Amino acid sequence: MDINGHAPESGKLDQKAHFYSAWPLILILFGGVIGSLYGVIAYLLNLKIYSSELTRLNKVLANLLCGMSAISAWWFSAQWIQSNFFQ
Repeated sequence: MDINGHAPESGKLDQKAHFYSAWPLILILFGGVIGSLYGVIAYLLNLKIYSSELTRLNKVLANLLCGMSAISAWWFSAQWIQSNFFQ
């Protein structure tokens, strides 16, 4: 098995993959520092997803799941911080 036959010519993804991967970055607008952190982590994970060997449908579904997980994690973190530190 030749690994060069399966590896892309360059390690770069096209702009469409970056655009699709970046949707969790909306957390930067209303999520503050914690939302920014979760958004950037989700963006980086989405880039890993789009560079994987999954099918196109699985990449899209994993992208959505990753972003929704980031939003959920931000929501639960914000609720926890609010209930423990701002009572």
